Amino acid sequence: MSFYQDILGFEKISEWPAGAIFDIAGVEIGLELKAKPEICLLVEDVDKAYQNLKDKGLKFVAEPKDQPWGGRTAAFVDPDGNEFEIESFQCKVCGKTCQSYRELLEEHLRKHR
Repeated sequence: MSFYQDILGFEKISEWPAGAIFDIAGVEIGLELKAKPEICLLVEDVDKAYQNLKDKGLKFVAEPKDQPWGGRTAAFVDPDGNEFEIESFQCKVCGKTCQSYRELLEEHLRKHR
C-alpha cells in the first residue's frame, strides 16, 4: 500500500492487514491486496439512493446493510466489472450523520471512547 501513499500521494485514512482506504480529493478508494479497487460513493441515505438506482435498472450485488464499523452500505458493479459501494456514516453513539469515514473515525468514534 505504500505505493499509493508514498508515490502517488494518496492520503490513507484507514488500514487493515490486507488493505487500506485512501481519500483522493473527497472520493474514498478501498484497496485490498490482489483485489480490484472498490470505489466508495458517499450518500446521505443509502436506502433512498439504493431504491433510486434500483428503479433505474441498476443491479446490486449487496443490498443495504449496517456494517460493524459504523457505516451503512450497498454495492453494485458497473458494466465494466468495477465495484462501487454507496455508503453513509452515522455515529451510533450520538446519531450524527458524518460527511466522511474520516469524520466518523476522528470526530466520533475516538471522541466517544
